[in-house]
This record gives sequence, structure tokens and C-alpha cells, in this order.
Amino acid sequence: MGDYIDHATPSNGQPQPARTIRKNLYEQLALVTTGYQPEREKEQQEISYYDYPVLKAPVWSWEIVWYFFFGGLAAGCYVIASIASLFGSKEDQVVTRTGYYLSLLALLPCPPLLIKDLGKPERFLHMMRVFKVQSPMSMGVWGILTFSFFSGITTMIQAARDGLLGKWWGARWLASWPQKLLAVPGSIAGVFLGGYTGVLLAATSIPLWSRSKFMGAIFIASALSTSGALISLVLHLTQAPARTLKKLERLEVSNMLIELTGILIFLRQSRRVARPLVGSGPEEHGRTFWRFMFGGGLVLPLALQFLLLQTKNHKKSPGGVSLLISGLILMGGYFLRRTMIDAGHSSSKDARTVLWNARKKH
Repeated sequence: MGDYIDHATPSNGQPQPARTIRKNLYEQLALVTTGYQPEREKEQQEISYYDYPVLKAPVWSWEIVWYFFFGGLAAGCYVIASIASLFGSKEDQVVTRTGYYLSLLALLPCPPLLIKDLGKPERFLHMMRVFKVQSPMSMGVWGILTFSFFSGITTMIQAARDGLLGKWWGARWLASWPQKLLAVPGSIAGVFLGGYTGVLLAATSIPLWSRSKFMGAIFIASALSTSGALISLVLHLTQAPARTLKKLERLEVSNMLIELTGILIFLRQSRRVARPLVGSGPEEHGRTFWRFMFGGGLVLPLALQFLLLQTKNHKKSPGGVSLLISGLILMGGYFLRRTMIDAGHSSSKDARTVLWNARKKH
């Protein structure tokens, strides 16, 4: 008994609680029977269940970023051109002409980029064989085909009216087609093309993309703001009427305000899963997002455009500032899509966030 009391009494003379004594005894038994001495710090660094990805990372790369960007430009330019055609004044027809031409030019790289992303050209053809409403990819392929039809026909009519196709009977016949009648269904197809890219992302299981329902709205607003900036850039270089440019500037402010509101709502709804997009840690893309998209590509041009609208004399509006604003907006539109794709890759690798998102959605 004396030996036991000496063993249970520490050097300070205070007896240990019975629970501590039992714990030490059990630890000694565990060590003797297993021959293993626990190393807690080392064990915490070992790979666990949460260190293995739950989801397969998306395989999209730079092709899909540019496809989203050019697709948004094509759709937005067409919609803005159609609005000017249907509701604009006679001097605003320069917006119609420029918008339709830019829409077709921006659309041309989209099919090659999409086919390259799919890996094999026949995959693009396979999607055309069956129309599936439940498949975002199928809807996207048919959407771009439908929009391509309207964009091509409308632009050809515009080219015939501008005399770019010559004066032969075919050009005169094409120029007589009702362009405004095609503008309405073409704009509907354009809105679909501009927003479906966001819906395509939201239809996946990637936490960043699927958490909020505002992804499609953000992409539509971004498509309109970047397209307005591109049209404004061209019209400033070609010395378009000052009143027309002022209307475009007001439209850009409205589009950027809608885009800014949508992004803020998206981030608030996304909460934890938005960290790969806005954070600054490893595998997070916040530095690029805040500098080149949110700050330099949205807030700064919005502030500059608002100040520019306060200029009373349209003819003295600083053209260099307008060109800078257009360039910043285009930069922001590109980096919105790039950071969304890159952050989505990071989001799929975080097993804890993936499982948290799955619990919160049910």
C-alpha cells in the first residue's frame, strides 16, 4: 500500500485525483499492450477523410473562360443593338449598326472554343442530335445555334443596307427584309445565351456555383455592361453623336449597378462557399477578384462613369476617360468569368465546405 501511495503522490505533495490516476493507468496499459506512443501533433497533420476531395474537380480551363466572355459580348451587343433599333432615334441607328456587327464578330470564336473544350468535335454534333430541356449543355448548344441564326441573318441585312454586299439583286432583296421583326426573337435568344452560362455553372454540384441562385442574373448583367462598354469604345473612336454616347453611358451605369447588386447578393447568399472567390489564402483568388474584377473592373468604372455623366456639355466630355472606362469594364467582365471558374476549381477540393454546403441545402 505504501508503494501505491508514493506512486500516486506527485512531487508537490498533493495527491492526484482518482480519475487522473485511472487515466494514467489506462494509458500505461495501452502503451504496454500496443507498443504505440501517441504523438498528437504529428497525427493532426496526417491526411484524414476531409483531406480527400468529395467532388470531382471540373475540367474546364481557359477555353471555357473565353467562351463565356465572347458569348456574353455577342449576346449583349445584339440585345443593345435591337433596343436601339426598336426604340432609338434616327441618330441612334449607329448603335444598331455597330452592335450587330460586333455581335457577329464576338460570336465567331465561340463554336471553336466550345468544341476545343469538349475535346472531340463529334461531341458537339452528338449534342445536336437530341434536344434535352433537362440538360444545360444540350440547351446551351441549341441556344448558341439559335442565336447564331438570328445574329447572322440580322447582320447580313444590316450589311446589305449599308451597301457592303454591293448593289446586285440579292443584296437589294436582303435589305428589304424586316430587321426589326427579327430583333425581338433574336434578343430573346441573346438573353438566353448571356444567362445560360451562369445557369450552366449553377446546375453543377460545385459549392461556389450552386449555392446562390443569382449566378445567371450576374452573367446577364455582366454581358450587358461589357457589351455596352465595347459598343461605346468603338463609337468613341468613330466620333458618334454626343447624345447617343450619353445614352450609352447612362445604360452602362444602370447595367453596372445591377451587376454590383447581384454580386453582393451572390456573395451574401454564398457565405462560406464564397471564400475561394474572395479570400486571400492558399487556393483562394480574392486578390485577383478584388483588384481586377470588383474594384478595377466594376466599382472604379462605375464611379468614373457617374462623374462623367455630370458633365453638362456633351461635346466636352473627355474621350480618354470614356475609353478608359470601357477598357476597365471589359477587363472586369473577363475576370468575373475567370475568377469564377478558378475559384470553382478550388471550391470542389475543400471536402469540409462541400459537405457543409450539402447539409445546408437540405
